[in-house]
Amino acid sequence: MSEKTETAIVKDVPKKSISLTWIVPCIAIAIALALFARWKLNQGPQITITFNDANGLTTESPIMYRGTIVGMVEDITLNDTASNITVTARLKPSAITLAKEHSKWWIVRPSVSLQGIQGLDTVVGPRYIQVEPSGGNDAFTFIGLENSIPSQGKLFTLITASADNVAVGAPLFYRGIEVGSISSIGLSNTASTVQLQCVIQERYAPLIRTNTIFWNVSGIHIDANLLGIDLRAGPITSWIKGGISIATPNKPGDIAPEGYAFTIERDFDEDWIEWTPEIDLSENLEQQ
Repeated sequence: MSEKTETAIVKDVPKKSISLTWIVPCIAIAIALALFARWKLNQGPQITITFNDANGLTTESPIMYRGTIVGMVEDITLNDTASNITVTARLKPSAITLAKEHSKWWIVRPSVSLQGIQGLDTVVGPRYIQVEPSGGNDAFTFIGLENSIPSQGKLFTLITASADNVAVGAPLFYRGIEVGSISSIGLSNTASTVQLQCVIQERYAPLIRTNTIFWNVSGIHIDANLLGIDLRAGPITSWIKGGISIATPNKPGDIAPEGYAFTIERDFDEDWIEWTPEIDLSENLEQQ
């Protein structure tokens, strides 16, 4: 009797189609990634500014320029030694040109002085950071100023042995006219001298030449000798906050570039106040 061999029947197995339950999540992920990429591309640069004190600044405090919000504070932290605070902020993409190495940043807060009332809008509103742009290479790390500076000012450095009788905000006078102010005071890198950063209003910047003289007019100076008593006093503002006087020779030197350093003279020479150089300030206004 013969045995029959059983054979297997091979059939094509139908391919499984992609389940609709996976399509919707994949589309959602793709849309989310596209939106995230678009958000990142539209973000402005992140910057950090170091201040001695936050002065009431908070996260989400605005950064202002010409009355417009150009950025927002994201975080405020103490540094490792708790001696300064670091503000992390994000600028708007359109404000990327403000992130230059010579730009100046300060916190606007209410203050009352002989120069007037400043930051009155922050009495009821939030504190904010004001920026004054300047030239230089792109930069994203800055040292903030402790006081505001005049708009469109030109920055110079004054070197002296001591900062006695001079404070931040002290005015600079040219022939009795206030033309600038001291924006910051600090020691030099070797701690052998004191460096005063001063800002001269743009209108008066042509007065500052490479041979311009600076001297301290803080308070009242009395010199007594056999010939009599010599009394000298600066403007009343200088009695309280100190002050620096400026004189340029009758033969002015070249216009001093921004950042130029001068030494504050120790002894006063009466000939300085007799100098009457002719310097055209209207030409500088026409160039602005």
